[in-house]
Amino acid sequence: MLPMKTMRLAVTVIVFVAFLAMLPASRAATPTEGFVPLGEAHSFKDAPTVTEWRFEDVRGTSPFDKIGLHHEAIGKEPPANPQLVILYLPGTNMNGIVAPDDIKHSLALYLATHGADFWAMDYRTHYVPPTTEQVGLTELKGWSYDLFASDIDEAVKFIRAHTKHSKIFLVGFSRGVTNEYLYTAMHPENVQGIIALDGFISKRAPKGEPPADMYGDDIGGAHLTYDKRKTLMEMVIANADGPAPIPKYKTARENLEHVVRDAGGVFGGHGGLANPPDKSDAVELAKLLITYDRYWPTVQDFENPFTPERLATLEKSKVPVLAFASTNIAPEWPSMVEQSAHMTGADAKDVSVTKLDGAGHLDVLCGNDSESIVFAPSLEFIKQHQK
Repeated sequence: MLPMKTMRLAVTVIVFVAFLAMLPASRAATPTEGFVPLGEAHSFKDAPTVTEWRFEDVRGTSPFDKIGLHHEAIGKEPPANPQLVILYLPGTNMNGIVAPDDIKHSLALYLATHGADFWAMDYRTHYVPPTTEQVGLTELKGWSYDLFASDIDEAVKFIRAHTKHSKIFLVGFSRGVTNEYLYTAMHPENVQGIIALDGFISKRAPKGEPPADMYGDDIGGAHLTYDKRKTLMEMVIANADGPAPIPKYKTARENLEHVVRDAGGVFGGHGGLANPPDKSDAVELAKLLITYDRYWPTVQDFENPFTPERLATLEKSKVPVLAFASTNIAPEWPSMVEQSAHMTGADAKDVSVTKLDGAGHLDVLCGNDSESIVFAPSLEFIKQHQK
């Protein structure tokens, strides 16, 4: 038998190792000198000629202080001299993951298969584990619009150096449109053109400070919690015409259609979030919605980062704009998209706004007709304004 002292030491070591295993993989991060490549490149089943490369930049010491880039282009190696360079800025709770992953419903794959050098951003929110409790989100108190703008600038610097382009195109969806206008106001010299997918510059005044104990908006609600939401998306993707998680619906598809059509709050409850089956398909919506990140910094709900000085700089930028507006959220929504599109001061011939009648928010991004009415015009706009 082992001496009692040795046995106590062995038990102590085992307990300590078990304790370490329960800790998060990274309690702190070491900032990197810019973006570094991640993992192996891969292609897509529906776009086998397109390759995706991924990059990550550690921006601070918190485990959450990271940003990422997804790079899609034709070929097994990144293009040496790409002609059309685009950075996509996702909306609230969204990230740069290609979803859905087919050409008809993916702006990234559509543009990449047509020769564009497409980049998409992961905000810091992508690195917050969904199991994190509200008390563990204090880091998000400082995640302002300006901080995200500095992250976007880091991404733009990397892309410009990588592609040898002094200016690039920005594409934004929803709050990503706010971010692209803000970035253009701060760095107009880096922007060749803007494609605004159903978003605008808010005119509301700042609201003050958020609640002291509220750091992150949870994408889950009181009824459709984060876990229930995830389960619904999984069921729709696996078998849309199979049983629904809520018995009053005949199928999982019908259940999700009800959820997105009746989504209240900012979306208005009348097909504002999406309007399936007329304008979109439940399976494609589920493929997109399941990729959402759980939390978004509450502080941004209380901000308006567009100072008079920034708006003046934006107006002097003369950056061309192509904008698309859904109609189901609110009657005034399309006019807000159009007004913002003219705020860069570009000539009338360089600003175009398309209203998508009967469409909800997500129908713009991955709707039944997005390929023809959004993606194709976006490609033509980029080609027209490339210099």
